[in-house]
Amino acid sequence: MDTKLYNVGHIESGVPLPQRTGAVLTPGQQRVLELEDGDSFVLHTIRIADDNSVRSKGRSNHVSDIAARLSSWARGRHVRLAYRVIDKDTARIWRLGTV
Repeated sequence: MDTKLYNVGHIESGVPLPQRTGAVLTPGQQRVLELEDGDSFVLHTIRIADDNSVRSKGRSNHVSDIAARLSSWARGRHVRLAYRVIDKDTARIWRLGTV
């Protein structure tokens, strides 16, 4: 077995991680980052069809799905969220703290 397939450099401290390029936050993600522990906001879905009439385009646009995706995204940033569905188009989202 050949052990010379790559070289490993020395250990360096204090080197910053590269920033993501082109990563644009959604309005919900931006709002989550603005929250302090115990704060909340209301999430409203807007259902728009291809012909610009307002109606549901599928299950992935339900407020519970959007809130669940937002909660999952926040966990990746060490933020713990809770949400409660108010009606089919509205949910309240709370920041509970850090994970």
